[in-house]
Amino acid sequence: MTRSAITKLVALSLSATSACTSFADVEINDNLSLYGYVTATASNSSEDYTAGASSDTELMEVDSMKIQLTGTFDDTVGVVSLHAFSDYEPVFLDMYATYSLDDESSLTFGKFLSYHGYEAFDWPNMLQISYSNDLAGFIPAYHSGVRYDYAGESGFSAGVAVLDSVYGPTYYEGDHDLGEIGFEGFIKYSTDTTNVYLGLAEDGDTDTTMFDFWADITIGSTLVAVEYMTADAGGMDASFWSILAMPDFGAFTTTFRLSAGEDDTVAAGAEFTKYTVSPGMAITDNLFFLAEYSYTDFENNGGVDSASYLAAQIVFTF
Repeated sequence: MTRSAITKLVALSLSATSACTSFADVEINDNLSLYGYVTATASNSSEDYTAGASSDTELMEVDSMKIQLTGTFDDTVGVVSLHAFSDYEPVFLDMYATYSLDDESSLTFGKFLSYHGYEAFDWPNMLQISYSNDLAGFIPAYHSGVRYDYAGESGFSAGVAVLDSVYGPTYYEGDHDLGEIGFEGFIKYSTDTTNVYLGLAEDGDTDTTMFDFWADITIGSTLVAVEYMTADAGGMDASFWSILAMPDFGAFTTTFRLSAGEDDTVAAGAEFTKYTVSPGMAITDNLFFLAEYSYTDFENNGGVDSASYLAAQIVFTF
C-alpha cells in the first residue's frame, strides 16, 4: 500500500470525529510530517442571576496549542501530539498507531479522539468559537483502546471501538480501568455535498448510553447542519439539538446557530436556549480570525438566568 493510500485511509476514518478534519501537514521527510496550531482569544463573559445580581469576566489569553507528529511506515501510521489549554499543563493527547488491513479498513491502537460530535475538538476546525451545548454535555473526548474502521469508496464508512472508558476524569484521557469498559461506534454516509452520521456510545463506569446524530449539506455556497444528542446517565436524561447555517463569501464566512437542550445531571429541569453569530475570515492560508456573540437563556441552572459571550480569536496553523 502506498503512503498516500495509507494517509487517505487514516484521514477518512478520523473524519468521523467532526465535519471538518484538517490534514495540511508539513512534510519533514518521506516518513515524517508535522502539524500544529496556536489560538489566542479575547473575551467578555457575563451572567445575570435570578436574584438580580450579575457578573462579568474579561480575559485575553493564548488558550490552546497543539503540535502533532505523524510517521508513516509501510502499512502503519503513528501519531503523537502535545496539547495544552490555558488552564492545563501540556499533555500528550494523541498517541496511537493505525495498521491498514487493506485500502478500505484499518485497526488503531492507543489513545485517540472519540468519533462523536459534529463540532470539532481542535479550534482550527471549528465553525465558531463556543460549543452548542452550554450545560454539561455528553460528547466524549479522548480515551484509550482499540478500534476498527472502514471507509469505502462508495461513501459509506463505519467504525467500532472497545475502550478503557467512554468518559474519563479529564478531556485528554480515559480512566485506564478495564473493570468496566466502554464501547462506541458509528455509521456514516457521505457524498460531495452531504454527510449523514449516526453514533452510539455505552460507558460501563458511568452507566451512560449516548446517541449522536448529525447531518450537513452544502447548498450553493452555504453549509447547513443539524445535530441531535441524547443520553441516559444512570436514569437521568440529557439532550441537546443545534441547527446552523454558514454562508461562504470567499475569504469571509458567518455562522448562524441556534441550539437548545436539557440536562438533569446538572439540576432537575435544567434547560438552555442559545443564539450564536460568528463571522470569520482567512487572513492568509495559515492565519484565521473569528469573532462571536452568543446569548443563552437558562432555566433551573443554579440561579443563572442568562449569559452572554463576546469574543475575538486568532488561529495560527502550521
